[in-house]
Amino acid sequence: MKCNLVKTCERTTHARTSDRRIRPTFACTVLLIVLTACALSEAARDEELHTESPPAFGFDWPEGWHDRPVHCHFSLRGTPMVHSFRTEPAFTRRDFLLDYSTRSETGRSEQEIGAEVEWPISRRLGLIFEIPYVFVDSDDGGPIDSFGNLTVSPRLLLAEYERFLLAFGLEVETTTGDTDGGIAEDEVALAPSFSAWIDLGDWWTVNAQSGLEYPAESSDAEFFFRSALIHTFGSGDIGAGDHAHHDHAGELSPGLISVILEADLAVGLSGAEDGDWFAEGIAGVLVGLWDNADMRVGYQFPLSRSQDLNNGVTGGLLWHFK
Repeated sequence: MKCNLVKTCERTTHARTSDRRIRPTFACTVLLIVLTACALSEAARDEELHTESPPAFGFDWPEGWHDRPVHCHFSLRGTPMVHSFRTEPAFTRRDFLLDYSTRSETGRSEQEIGAEVEWPISRRLGLIFEIPYVFVDSDDGGPIDSFGNLTVSPRLLLAEYERFLLAFGLEVETTTGDTDGGIAEDEVALAPSFSAWIDLGDWWTVNAQSGLEYPAESSDAEFFFRSALIHTFGSGDIGAGDHAHHDHAGELSPGLISVILEADLAVGLSGAEDGDWFAEGIAGVLVGLWDNADMRVGYQFPLSRSQDLNNGVTGGLLWHFK
């Protein structure tokens, strides 16, 4: 779950020694996710639409439930569909994301490695699986490391237009049982949210997500809103006059560069953080390495005085399964 990392500060109350090495179980988990996705990719290839895409169904509720998923990197108008850092987009592709981030905060530092798989089931339905591994070193608690909670997120595409997508997601955060360090929580949390993708024209797009997070046992509920403004630049033979050349099922071309400006806002609704609000920003770029892989890197900075973030860096690779 793309949770606001300010919460982690209050979870790391039980310190234990860390040798700063990635646990073999985490490496095996990531490898298993990748191998499973590769196996499913081969099986799903014949079921996924790669050629001419069907017209957008708008808000027509009976449409699209049993249609084959579309392997989309461009909208029906030929606009690139770019995955932002934290904001979950309204579209779902067969993607594998591996991210690393490091944060400097007052009295502590944090590093996180996250693995995520996005998988469409039909044109309307998709699933997202995500698990992080977190290292924390605080002045008062010493170094600790452990798995964060596993997140499984069903997604439903509610509306599809050429310049607008609207989806509903339900993130279910489940404990991994690795709660000794206080990073993973020993309870289930639900986070229903709505995500939108908006084409502003001339390869300017917006990803937006808004929802609520409800822990099953504790009372620390929060409202969150995330939004990213993205502009994509072409290179080589990809220019402003060639947008229509790319269809909905086309591959991203190497050399495409997207600039991403993103904001993440959380407001406590109950519990210890009732009434508190936290906001962070990310400025970064995403570069197309080749047809089925992108690299992204971003700089994290505070947007509110109510948190201890000094700065941070995040980066990773996105693999698009063909």
